[in-house]
Amino acid sequence: MKKTDGPGAAPGHNERRLTVAQVRVRPTHAEVTFFETARIFRLPNGDPAHNVHLRLLENASKKRTPVLVRFSEPKGEVIAGVREG
Repeated sequence: MKKTDGPGAAPGHNERRLTVAQVRVRPTHAEVTFFETARIFRLPNGDPAHNVHLRLLENASKKRTPVLVRFSEPKGEVIAGVREG
């Protein structure tokens, strides 16, 4: 049995299934909030897949469907990847 890190925990050490509440695009990053947590997370512009991840987050926000979000470190605030889920 895998250990979970609280609500929305999904398979993968730094990955969680979350539902996007809001995406705000800033000059250097996007700020992302999720219904499962009160924290604000960042998707940096420097990531080569930034536009793909941003599009997935924005679509998930509109549809209110969960996505699998991978973070750069456990309990971190930087989004390292997003995939449908």
